[in-house]
Amino acid sequence: MTDSEQEYGKGVPMVIKPSMAVIESLVEDMRYRGQLIARNQKLESAVGATGVIGFALGFFFVVFMILGPRMMGA
Repeated sequence: MTDSEQEYGKGVPMVIKPSMAVIESLVEDMRYRGQLIARNQKLESAVGATGVIGFALGFFFVVFMILGPRMMGA
């Protein structure tokens, strides 16, 4: 039989379903890592935005706790 001839009556050729498990696990892993990076970036933005206010409140609280008892006892 030559290349141009076709065989008939051999049935329907079946396409093998590709195994997508490895690709799906890689996509899921990248999605999970992307979510972690996004969450970390949001947290750092929130801490950076409120850092100055938190530092000022903490400073005044410490000053009050150190000097408050001395002023009340005097």
